[in-house]
Amino acid sequence: MNKEKSLSNFASRMFINLLGIPAIILLARAGGLPYTVFFGLVAVLGQIEFYNLIKQKGFQPWINVGVISGIVWILIAYLSQGLLCPLLLLFLLGFLLIVLFHPVTNAIVNVAVTFLGFLYLPFLISILIILREMPKRYDGNYLDGYFLVVLVFSSIWICDALAYVFGKWLGKRHKIAPKISPGKSWAGCIAGLCGALLTIILFYYLDWKPENLGLRDLLIIGLITGIIGQAGDFVESAFKRDVGVKDSSSLLLGHGGILDRFDSFLIAPGFVYLYLLIIL
Repeated sequence: MNKEKSLSNFASRMFINLLGIPAIILLARAGGLPYTVFFGLVAVLGQIEFYNLIKQKGFQPWINVGVISGIVWILIAYLSQGLLCPLLLLFLLGFLLIVLFHPVTNAIVNVAVTFLGFLYLPFLISILIILREMPKRYDGNYLDGYFLVVLVFSSIWICDALAYVFGKWLGKRHKIAPKISPGKSWAGCIAGLCGALLTIILFYYLDWKPENLGLRDLLIIGLITGIIGQAGDFVESAFKRDVGVKDSSSLLLGHGGILDRFDSFLIAPGFVYLYLLIIL
């Protein structure tokens, strides 16, 4: 029965990938508003899922405030990235002042979890928009945002798929953090990391990459997506474990919710962006 369930979960995962991967690649190719709107929708739905998880802990996040702030943030990330730093300060000050218009009970926790929901979803997802729209000048060339985001997405997808397959095959004994995610094993995580690096190498030799990034840079990006991408999965698992649920929602049929599907894409792109800021 467990074997049949595992096959069903794998089939569901692959079905969603077969639909989602080409769609996201096409959106990345188009860039601009369609790409931004898609990830804005992901941010909003994921943020609502996160706030619903928080409510199960007995707290009352300010969902409308958090979601509207997230939508504004995503739009500004696309339209005028130079305004993001002052906007973040404005949001922080605004969140603190809004405490005055809500009940005092649990005020500290409610403002904290509301702001965390903003940071965890719209703020981090906006990095994917910034990466796509960052034609930063480097040695007379421009960084190709399309190849960059496809590289990040593909390496994380392959990492996720191989981690799942090898984890089911070889990972029954050596678990990494059973109290956080009982299904995650060292075998799966190592296989996932190898898959991310092999994907990076393949893209390098096929020349599907930004022209100003060399093999060393790409391998570092592969290490980031292969390690931090999986760490992002553990972070979301820790949140769900704290609440006591298996999936963040049932939006994506047998594959859970937006958080379950995009958890690996929340933290890793931020580290990729930081690396690019250092080398560029």
